[in-house]
Formats: sequence, structure tokens, C-alpha cells
Amino acid sequence: MWQAIRDGAYIYVCGDGRRMATAVREALAAIHRACTGSDDGTGQQWLARLEAEERYQQDVFA
Repeated sequence: MWQAIRDGAYIYVCGDGRRMATAVREALAAIHRACTGSDDGTGQQWLARLEAEERYQQDVFA
């Protein structure tokens, strides 16, 4: 997963907004921490950049 993201992959998440979407964000932040040695704040900033670049998109429902 990490290599695909580094290579420019786009991430599309579709599903439950209450639990699944939060769990996916947490998993992506954990992958970022594990692969870069960064903290959670840096992982959240990284996710925000992916969203700003439209490389991380969600279609979630309640």
C-alpha cells in the first residue's frame, strides 16, 4: 500500500461514514507512521495533503 501511494496512487473510500471511514483514516495514518517514523500529527497533515491533491477521496454515508 505504501509503495503504491508513494508511486502516486489514488485512494477512493466508499461506505459507512461513522466507523469505516474513520478506521480507514486511522489505518492510513498508521501506515504513514510505520513507514516514515513520524507522529500522528504529521500523518494527519499528510492525509490532508492527499485530500487537497484529490488523491484521497471519500464517498461515505451515515
